[in-house]
Amino acid sequence: MKKYYPYIIIAIISLSSSCSGLLDVEAENTISGNVLTDTETIQKALTGCYYTFNGISDGTEGGELMGGDFIIIPELLARVSPNGAQEYAWQTILAPNSYRNFVNKAVVETNDRVAANWRKAFETFNSLNNILANVDVITDANEKNRIEGEALAMRGILLFEMVVLWAPQYDASGVNPATDDAFPFTTDPITDINEIPVLSSSDIKTIDQIYTQAATDLINASTLLESFGKNGTSLSYYACQAYLAKLSLQKGEFGDAEDYADEVISSNEFELTSSPLDAFNNTSNSTEDVYAIQQTLANNTGDRSSGFGLTAYFSSLTESGIGVYRLFSPTFFNANSWHNSPDFEPNDVRGSIDLGVDENTSSDEITTAYYKSVVDNFDEAVSTSKYTSSANVQPVIRLAEMYLIRSEANYTNFGDVISTQALSDLNAIRTRAGISQLTLADFPDQAAFFDSLVIERTREFMHEGMLLEDLKRWGGFIGSAITTASEYDPWDEEFVLPIPRSERDTWSD
Repeated sequence: MKKYYPYIIIAIISLSSSCSGLLDVEAENTISGNVLTDTETIQKALTGCYYTFNGISDGTEGGELMGGDFIIIPELLARVSPNGAQEYAWQTILAPNSYRNFVNKAVVETNDRVAANWRKAFETFNSLNNILANVDVITDANEKNRIEGEALAMRGILLFEMVVLWAPQYDASGVNPATDDAFPFTTDPITDINEIPVLSSSDIKTIDQIYTQAATDLINASTLLESFGKNGTSLSYYACQAYLAKLSLQKGEFGDAEDYADEVISSNEFELTSSPLDAFNNTSNSTEDVYAIQQTLANNTGDRSSGFGLTAYFSSLTESGIGVYRLFSPTFFNANSWHNSPDFEPNDVRGSIDLGVDENTSSDEITTAYYKSVVDNFDEAVSTSKYTSSANVQPVIRLAEMYLIRSEANYTNFGDVISTQALSDLNAIRTRAGISQLTLADFPDQAAFFDSLVIERTREFMHEGMLLEDLKRWGGFIGSAITTASEYDPWDEEFVLPIPRSERDTWSD
């Protein structure tokens, strides 16, 4: 496996205005981590970190992380467009042209979306490191545990999301996670620009080191947050357990993945919504939101008015989005032509389409999973209804994912045996989508069960940015299933994001 020796200047010298300026560079060239001297300032700093982590953006620097490009970028990489046979259309003229790199599977070191998200992530890391370095000034034990736990949870989740995008798959062929490079990272806070280190290739952490740090943060956060239950709309014990399930599954630690997913499911703190469509377009958390981004029309991850973010790019409704991303509906039912087609069954509400939409249709009138794109008015080009308004809560991790993680982990952990538990979890997702339960008799062999798991994840999580990590874990393919000319292997280097050239240029070697 090729070594990656790109880099970043880890010390970010300013946080966005949404972070209350707590780490802005002052006239004396200090990064103001030293102002975190009491509970109130640390609370404000944590609120600021939630803004950058969630992607509530000021619209100037970009890098929307969890609520934006961490969904958009893998979504573009995991589908095929625009040449030849197409799964989707991406109208570059309405969006930053740098997204075209992801569309063409040719991401360069100078891509400004990669740079923006990298910069925003390390701004968040440095702010979190400063909070954790100063959290002992909080005298109330409960408040200290809450803030420390949420900061660790945020750092662990962000590390996991980044290692999936910026490093080779943990157990891919030819990869040695103990020696192969991921990216540089430090838990040391930087408060003075004179402390900014000049880095070299030796400062890069291995894939294993990043996974270990992420897991350690999430485990420690779980301990600190357990007594807080669901913890309102903030990161919670259950969000930590859910991400530990994701992390363990991605590493191939199936027993752990099953246990973590089971902890969330068995808590009875969450419940699948009656329909998968009910998990979206809510003004408060749904019953299955383990963690979700809280949005309002004034503070959100982007929409038509700002011209960026999920609502802008995925919604074509006149009131909310510019409809840059449109999927072609024939790919929904053509598993023989496309890898990763959802191959929706007739009664599956997740494949329902409203072809009667026009420029006067409002978001609250959409009752199907897809609707005819208002942008080009072409019946076969449809928009997803998951992000119809920036006033709605944006799910990050849902109970549905825990069921399918538990099913996959159980099946794989027990030597590909189809257990009652694995089948029950799969059926829980199928039946609430309006399709029939499966029985053991439906599977001529064990591999057929895994195929069903794969297709249910494809159906359930379309447009949520998870397909790329799934394909990396499964060793699947992207593109046309008919011709290898339009086929991509997600283990290839073009599916590992590069460290920005602007950061590499600061290196000493």
